[in-house]
Amino acid sequence: MWIKEHSNEFQVAIMCRVLKADRASYYHWIKQGCQVRQVDKKLNEFIEIIFMQGKENYGTRRIKDKLIQRYGFIVSRCRIARIMQELGLVAKTKRRYRVNTTSSNHNLPVAPNILNRDFYATYPDEKYVGDITYIPTNEG
Repeated sequence: MWIKEHSNEFQVAIMCRVLKADRASYYHWIKQGCQVRQVDKKLNEFIEIIFMQGKENYGTRRIKDKLIQRYGFIVSRCRIARIMQELGLVAKTKRRYRVNTTSSNHNLPVAPNILNRDFYATYPDEKYVGDITYIPTNEG
C-alpha cells in the first residue's frame, strides 16, 4: 500500500539523484510550468483557432499545412489528431452524393414522349435533349 502511494515520489527522488538536481528545484520547475507544457498549450490554441477558422471542416492534413504556413510549427498528424481528440474537435464530413433514379411507381402526370427516341434533327436547334436526373433538388 505504501509503495503505491509513494511510488511517484520514489521515482522523482531517483531521477533527481541521477540528474544531480535538487528535489525542491524539480517541484518548483513543475509548479512554474515547464517549457514543454507552455508549448503544448500554445499548440492547442493554434490548432483550435485553425479548426474554428476552417468552419470545423479541417482535419489533420489541413491543420498540419496551416500550422506550417502560419506559425512555422512542424507537428506530426498523429499528434494533431491526439490533441484534437483531447479538445473534442471533430471535423465535419461531407455526405457523399448518391444518384437516385426516378421512381416510376407514382400517380403524377408524365410528360409526353415527343421525340419517341428519334434524335436525328434535320436542321440545327430543332431538338434538344439532356439528362437532369443528377441535379439534386429539395424533393429528392
